[in-house]
Amino acid sequence: MDYKDISERIALLAQEIRDLQEMNARYWKQSERTRRLGRATHENRELRLRQIREELSRMMLKRTA
Repeated sequence: MDYKDISERIALLAQEIRDLQEMNARYWKQSERTRRLGRATHENRELRLRQIREELSRMMLKRTA
């Protein structure tokens, strides 16, 4: 993967992170009852954020290797 590809991938991941954070902020503004109904979706967003973190970590490790 060259620097252009990495730069593009990081830009895509950054946008995805912003989108997920926005959705999570809306989730936390909901009532307790509504949050219970949307908990699975929220958990999926949290999982995706962890996956993005792992991908970025792998990219950094490859870059320093």
